[in-house]
Amino acid sequence: MKRNVILALVVIAALTLAGMSGVFATWSDSEVSMGNNITTGSVDLKVNGADDLPWGTGVPAMVNIDCMIPQKYYGPYAVELWNAGQCTFPSHAYIHVKDLVCSNAPPKVNPYPKGGSAYWPADTSTGYPDPSINLPYSGDLKPEPELVAEYGGKVNCLTVPGVGVDGDDCSMGSGIRMVITNSTDVTDVLVNPDGLRLVDLLYKWDCNEIYLFDLMPCQPRTIYLWFYLLQDSEEDFGYNFIKHPTELGINPATHPAEYADALLYWQKFNDWPSWRYMKDKVTFSMEFDLWLEDTPGAVVSPDML
Repeated sequence: MKRNVILALVVIAALTLAGMSGVFATWSDSEVSMGNNITTGSVDLKVNGADDLPWGTGVPAMVNIDCMIPQKYYGPYAVELWNAGQCTFPSHAYIHVKDLVCSNAPPKVNPYPKGGSAYWPADTSTGYPDPSINLPYSGDLKPEPELVAEYGGKVNCLTVPGVGVDGDDCSMGSGIRMVITNSTDVTDVLVNPDGLRLVDLLYKWDCNEIYLFDLMPCQPRTIYLWFYLLQDSEEDFGYNFIKHPTELGINPATHPAEYADALLYWQKFNDWPSWRYMKDKVTFSMEFDLWLEDTPGAVVSPDML
């Protein structure tokens, strides 16, 4: 009897200690993850393999056209865009034409010695005749046909009005069409993801970022630039001084020689407004941009957590 009572007390004591101190014997294991790190990616645009200053050697000029004439395409000028960054998401590529500056013909040399003319005192400027006073070497530094087109004058003994001056005394920005193509075929015009055909007058590209396409890293893409000088006719400005032979009632079948002469005259002088482009010059910069935009799903703001 005593033995059973003692055993019962031992069991109660053991259970009491277990309730107070928990289980003394169990198995446990731990592992440590080491070397965790977070590194940001990058978007690194290269144009024809170059970076601009001061990070690179500079992106050289790509377009250099001398003696441009109307109704002729100049190009293609190849531009390779390369996303040398590390992010695997596509980046939006843009082109931005800026710093559009016009200038006119170089000065015409004044043959009169300094102060040696009754018309001109010392240190006078040289130039073509100013239409307002019509004195030799008095006006802007322009060739004569450009003055006729802008201010009015004689076209083969026919007096015509001027069509005006565009921009900074220069018509080039509104007279040149810029085209971006996918290949060396000028008709293969690039259409951006918004459905826009990338063909427009140069001044409309000024200070306007144009979306080109999405560019993946390590997948260079080449575009081609073309430039075209418009041929303005007098009809574009509401005039019809130089009439086509058919408007004059000349029948080529019955009067072939007269028709040929009239047609030649029309071909030579009908487009006199385009003379305003003579000896003009335009300089501009082209900036290319990449913008990384990743949209993996619903955006969760930190404030929502």
